[in-house]
Amino acid sequence: MGMFNQTEVVDVLGDKAKAKKEFSFVKLFLLAILGGAFIGLGFLACIKGSGTIPAEWGSYGTLIGACLFPIGLIGIVLVGGELATGNMMTMMIGALQKKISFIDLIYNWVVVMLGNLVGGIVVAYLWGHVAGMTEGAFLEKTLSIANARAGDPPLVAFISAIGCNIFVCMAVWLSTSAKDIAGKILGAWFPIMIFVVGGFQHVVANAFVIPAAIFSGEADITWASFFLNIVIVFLGNAVGGALVIGLPCYLMYGKKEDSAVKAGSSKMANAAAEH
Repeated sequence: MGMFNQTEVVDVLGDKAKAKKEFSFVKLFLLAILGGAFIGLGFLACIKGSGTIPAEWGSYGTLIGACLFPIGLIGIVLVGGELATGNMMTMMIGALQKKISFIDLIYNWVVVMLGNLVGGIVVAYLWGHVAGMTEGAFLEKTLSIANARAGDPPLVAFISAIGCNIFVCMAVWLSTSAKDIAGKILGAWFPIMIFVVGGFQHVVANAFVIPAAIFSGEADITWASFFLNIVIVFLGNAVGGALVIGLPCYLMYGKKEDSAVKAGSSKMANAAAEH
């Protein structure tokens, strides 16, 4: 399986950020709805796959669900879609490379997050509630996850969200570095699986599972607490994606060409001065 090196990945991500900047609002928003829906469907598979596993199995149920969840990101990578958490790294790298502005970055994050919210909530309502896929025998699992996410104190949710997006952006990085479909699938699969096993806070996943619990009518969660969770987790995910992954990767791998150009210019200037 061929792959790009780290310097090439940074350049590819910067070019992707530049391309995303050119999307119309409608295209960006629709792709974001699709991205949110894919994550919601991946979470739905996670709940259906692990929701009725006996407690005696211990963490095996969590592992089974975690193995199913990554189909959401795989769908985004291969079919198409915009994901706010992945864009937190991608757009940051593009902004640092000056391929886009920081205003472009904020615009993308906000529009994509809103679209992801719509996609997640729609999947939660139509398939989770109307079709009953997160209720009935699976309601206990849905409520358990949603209550854990919404019940975290703000600082805990924020720190958890930072850790989550380290794994998500690792998955985006690895899938970007791969040049074939198998590599992209494997690159996306394992980091996402680990974040699910760890129970980290992911803003787009929460946009599905918390509304799914609210729609059931059995959750002790309000829409106000849901949106507060979304804001806190969004900020934590942004720190993880933009500052913990995006910024260091740019500093390590994205400035070599600039340094080489400056070094070459300096040599030319010195040569000219000697003459």
